[in-house]
Amino acid sequence: MIEGCMLSVVIPSLGGDLCNTLDSINAGSICPDEIIICLPNDTHSVRDVLNYKNLTIIYAEQYGQVYQRIVGFKHAKGDYVLQLDDDVIVFPDCLELLINTINSTKKSISVSPCWYDSADRMPLHKRKQSGFLMSLYYWLVNGNRGYRSGEVSLAGTNFGINPHEIIDKNVNVDWQPGGCVLHDKNNLILEDYYPYKGKAYSEDLIHSYLLKQSGTILVANTDAICMTHINPRLQLRKELVPEYRARKYFVKLAHLSITRMFVYYVIYVIRSIFVFNRDL
Repeated sequence: MIEGCMLSVVIPSLGGDLCNTLDSINAGSICPDEIIICLPNDTHSVRDVLNYKNLTIIYAEQYGQVYQRIVGFKHAKGDYVLQLDDDVIVFPDCLELLINTINSTKKSISVSPCWYDSADRMPLHKRKQSGFLMSLYYWLVNGNRGYRSGEVSLAGTNFGINPHEIIDKNVNVDWQPGGCVLHDKNNLILEDYYPYKGKAYSEDLIHSYLLKQSGTILVANTDAICMTHINPRLQLRKELVPEYRARKYFVKLAHLSITRMFVYYVIYVIRSIFVFNRDL
C-alpha cells in the first residue's frame, strides 16, 4: 500500500500455478492493494486462489493477451497500475523503485525495470557486441545510428537495457518489455491495439509506440529488477510467419524501414540455422 494512493497489478493469463509470481509481488516492500488476474473464460482457473486476499479473478470472455490485459485495466481501481506477465518474478524493492521514479517527476511517464534471466541471473539484454560483423549488423538494422541501448531500430527490432553498461538510474527509452510496466492510471491505453489472434508478437513495441504517441515518456529504472526465463530463439516453422507479420505491422505503424526489417529476418534465419547464437 502507498500512502494516499492505491496500487493495482493486472495479469493476463491462461491460469494454472502462478504462485511464484504472486508470492514475489506480495513479498515486496510495497504490497499491492489488488491483484487482478484476467482469464479468457471460466473454463480456466488459478491454483490456490484463497491464499491471496488481495487477488481478484475476472474473465475477458475472449482469448488474447492484450485484450485480457485491457479488460484488467478497466477493472483496476489503483492510482498506479502495474501490467505484469504471469511468469515474471519481481525483486522485493522493484515496485517501490518504480513508484519512486514516477513520483520523482511531474511528467507523464511509464516506467519499467531491468530484466534478468531466472536461469543464470544475468541480464537478458546483452552488452553491445564489438567486431566488424556486429558493427555491420548494427548498421544494416539501424543505419548510422548503429547500436543504441533502449532504442527501436529502423528495422523495427529493439535494443534492450543492460544495467551493467548504463550509468544513470533512470533512462529514457523507445520501448518497454510488456511483461512488467508501471503506469499512472491516466496513461493507460484502453483500446485493443493488437490486430491479430494468437500469441501477441511485438505487442510491446506497438504498445510503447502508442504510449509515446499519446505523450507518455518511457523510462527504465536500472536499479529495479524482475526475472523471467525465455527461449531467445523462435521456433522457425511455427513462429516465424506470425512474428514477421506482427513486426511488419509495427514497422508500418511507426514509419520504419520494411527493407531493413527484411534484411534482419534474412540474417536471423541464416544465423538460427547455421550458428545457433543467441546474440541476435
